[in-house]
Amino acid sequence: MFDIAIVEDEELERRALRTILERNLPGVKVVGEAKNGAEAVRLIESRSIDLMLLDIRIPRPSGLEILEMLRERGLATKVLIVTAYDHFEIMQAAIQLRADGFLLKPVRTEALLKAVENCLRAVPAAPAAVPPLSEPAAGGGAEAMRDPEALRAEIERLVETHAYRDCLMLVRRQLESLHARREAAPRQGVLDLSQILTELVACSGRTLPEAIARKLEALTAQRLEARNHYKLQELFSEITDLLFADDEEPGTSAAARIETVRNYIERNLHKSVTLEDAADHAHVSPCYLSRLFHKQMSMTFITYLKQRRIARAKELLEGSSLPIVNVALDLAYQDANYFCKAFKKEVGVSPSEYRRQFPQPNS
Repeated sequence: MFDIAIVEDEELERRALRTILERNLPGVKVVGEAKNGAEAVRLIESRSIDLMLLDIRIPRPSGLEILEMLRERGLATKVLIVTAYDHFEIMQAAIQLRADGFLLKPVRTEALLKAVENCLRAVPAAPAAVPPLSEPAAGGGAEAMRDPEALRAEIERLVETHAYRDCLMLVRRQLESLHARREAAPRQGVLDLSQILTELVACSGRTLPEAIARKLEALTAQRLEARNHYKLQELFSEITDLLFADDEEPGTSAAARIETVRNYIERNLHKSVTLEDAADHAHVSPCYLSRLFHKQMSMTFITYLKQRRIARAKELLEGSSLPIVNVALDLAYQDANYFCKAFKKEVGVSPSEYRRQFPQPNS
């Protein structure tokens, strides 16, 4: 039995494809449907799929971005592109991403069945299990994970020296290292990190907000696996913020104000940060912040923000097996192609070429 997924934003199209396959191919099973890219990612992460019928023009991530995810992760899923657009650029991009075939809408029954059968002939009868897309593999350029005592000491040192950005990066990298270990589940390491941070918050005389306390309490009953990585990163970033709460107060000097803004940028690299947002956080006008930032940093606010995003992208490309489209989304780039162009402009090579310079995790 072969498992097939249908990714198509039109409900009638999905229903028609399912009906044709189930009536004419008794050896296949439609195990899932998705009407947009986000649902497709969740579907891919939840199970192994032998063949995907993939519409190019689905809401973001687009069909091409979903195909790129599959290929970047090395999954064996066969992909038939379904499109109403016979455009050379689309076909060329899909071919470069190793699509297994193309079907033009409206899809004829004979063409669909023939294409599906041809793809499935190349699929082993009992395909090996593959890891979910969002799970980073072990190895690579990830920073070595620290034991609890060393981690606590380092966080305490960074808090004492008011090194917010370094502390935030340390917490991020600890989580990434935990999820990169194939030989052991990240659960205990996540709980250790949670205990360290909450105890340090308590020692500082602060109280955890009720919303954060509830999330931490729920950790003990959750499956702390790779697909929850981003939620955990957000939660632990919020706790890290509490350790530096006094540092986030607007400073009286120009240098202190710029430090507040730089901390704000670091904390929100995954969002679409604007000069207006940062100025509001620092309690100054955007015009004043723009002049002050350029004077203190010898570069514009936008240039600094771009440099930090590219630097963070390098870390993710070196130390994780995240698909490039996920790296882009994690850094607030809604268009993966735009991210690739921006990265190449700054670094000189594409994200894929940059990643190949480093030892990659073993699959």
